[in-house]
Amino acid sequence: MKIKENIAGIAEIAAAVILTVGSFTFFRACDSAEGRHMACHWAQNTITLIGIVLTVQALLRTVIPDKKTKAGLSLGIFLLSIAAIFVPGTVIDLCMMDTMECHTVFRPAVIVVATLSTVISGVDSVFGLVRSGKKE
Repeated sequence: MKIKENIAGIAEIAAAVILTVGSFTFFRACDSAEGRHMACHWAQNTITLIGIVLTVQALLRTVIPDKKTKAGLSLGIFLLSIAAIFVPGTVIDLCMMDTMECHTVFRPAVIVVATLSTVISGVDSVFGLVRSGKKE
């Protein structure tokens, strides 16, 4: 594996790991109250699951040598990252108060990391498709 050829893949892995680990550690949603979960808990679980899938896709994208397969995996990462942007607050409601941690920390962090992943994987998939179309 050449690092120069996999810079985009490494960046995709980093963004996916940050999304996964961050969603239940440093930018997690609100804590559960007395064993009851608020709505944002389910958004957090969804983002964690999406992050795990993104991490697996990014790892596969880095390991698999075929350029067309890499481009396809990057396209999948791109689409799933777009979906992650809309999970907190749109697909799954967050807490009612705008001052809660899910609104002030969790949602902005998810949007930033998922947008970063979207940009990286979007550029990578376009370049990958262009490279795979060229004769070697």
